[in-house]
Amino acid sequence: MNLTITHAGLYTKPEKYHQTAQRVFLILNISGLEYMKLYTPEGTLAAEVPESSLTLIPESFQLDFSFRNPRKNYTVICKIDCLSWNEQTKSSELDFNGQKIEIPLTIPVPPGRREQLQELFHRTVILSESALPADTKAAELLIFSVLAEFLEHTKENSGQNIPEQLVQFRQTIDSDTGFENSLAEHMQKISLTPVHLRRLFLKYYKTNPAEYRARLRFSRIQQLLRDGDLSYKEIADAVGMKHVTHLNLFLKKQCGMTPAELRKNLHF
Repeated sequence: MNLTITHAGLYTKPEKYHQTAQRVFLILNISGLEYMKLYTPEGTLAAEVPESSLTLIPESFQLDFSFRNPRKNYTVICKIDCLSWNEQTKSSELDFNGQKIEIPLTIPVPPGRREQLQELFHRTVILSESALPADTKAAELLIFSVLAEFLEHTKENSGQNIPEQLVQFRQTIDSDTGFENSLAEHMQKISLTPVHLRRLFLKYYKTNPAEYRARLRFSRIQQLLRDGDLSYKEIADAVGMKHVTHLNLFLKKQCGMTPAELRKNLHF
């Protein structure tokens, strides 16, 4: 998935407007929204956006909206090569290497999550104004994390009957917060073959176990870098890595940054 931010901003003035999205719009509405209606390129009403919501609008969609005082909403305009609108199913789709996942156009933001998202969008605005490549990459990573909100919402509402052994397998991975055991060791605890486990994991979770575990490890590293003063050696130890060199190589692969660069950009 390629994502490039072309604009990020905070909007606070009353406004009534109709426009066509030339790029993908990612909008966090916090206050002041009177109405926002989304129309497909064919002119069909696709969704009405509520206040306190996240909205991901595909290219060529039309927006009809009105904001009153006090207004506060963030808009990030970007190019996302894997987001499209499926006119047949009337849904947005994210394409991950040929695996298409339906996502909603808009999702509600719970009160407990609103402040965190404001901080995230605020940081994105600041980073996107920088000319430094590391800052640009950090802003893109933040937006990737917002896309995960839509995927999580899809999962919660999918109604899939996930096999019990697969749930158990994922729980064993999740509970190994120190990454002390290998995937092979986790698989030995489940009464399914590794090949079958990988196939089921991909079917229901849209990723393979190794990629899933790498994302968990990356998330844990970000948390340790952001929330504490641990040394890089201590962080490496905490995520099951024997050497700082392994931490450096892992982060370079995940986000193209060193631990120091990532720590700097994670401090909101």
